[in-house]
Amino acid sequence: MNGDGRIEEIRHWWNAASDSDWYRSRRTEEQIGRLKEDPASAFHPAVYKLIRKYLPELKDLRILLPSSGDNHAAFVLAMMGARVTSADISERQLENAADIAKRLQLDIEFVCDDTRKLARIPDQAFDMVYTSNGTLSWIDDLDGMNRNICRVLRPGGYAVLYDMHPFNRPFSGDAFKEPRIIKSYQDVFPDLHWRIQDILNSQIRSGLALCEIAEFPALDAFFWFPYDELQKKKREELEGINDWKKNPLAALPAWLAVISKREG
Repeated sequence: MNGDGRIEEIRHWWNAASDSDWYRSRRTEEQIGRLKEDPASAFHPAVYKLIRKYLPELKDLRILLPSSGDNHAAFVLAMMGARVTSADISERQLENAADIAKRLQLDIEFVCDDTRKLARIPDQAFDMVYTSNGTLSWIDDLDGMNRNICRVLRPGGYAVLYDMHPFNRPFSGDAFKEPRIIKSYQDVFPDLHWRIQDILNSQIRSGLALCEIAEFPALDAFFWFPYDELQKKKREELEGINDWKKNPLAALPAWLAVISKREG
């Protein structure tokens, strides 16, 4: 399949996923109400702490969210006074997010764009670019993505990456079972399981300067089970799921965060 065909397939997949039970569960009144009551809940607590460490005042900052997904981060950043642009390859994701933004009276710019290219995003326009979980799973041109993230950042602006830790990639991920290796850590293609060296070296090549890297454990059972399967689990079946003595895979870091800066 050529590059254009692959991207169309990815767009179609995300458009369909946007109306899945999982994404619908992310748009309920209860979920949106939680964001209003606790904006930090849109982020992993450690990632939110890192963002506030480097950008303690978010009001009036221009923030871009490529591959914006459920747009929870976009909503809360706008609530906190940031000038937010949400970009995603999926038109349906953006449509669903725009409906919520309108209901909440949030002024968010929605742009349908490819995270690898950011062709509709102007140069040196943003104070922060935030990419979150799931972005790296489909990016086949890591250098292209990082070059364009660097391009759209103003000098002194920050790139914040948050995604699944690459150390999980070689394993099957079956909770409460002994780890089972299903691939080599070195096998990036064809499944696009980038290694830490790929992520960091690509940022360096793009002109971004590393500020901080952090590794976090899983917070809850959503890391370990698909949404449909998790709905069938009883509370006692999930007890101790993040205790590595009960769930061996919990000994590995679940999440990776990288904070980088465009210098100059």
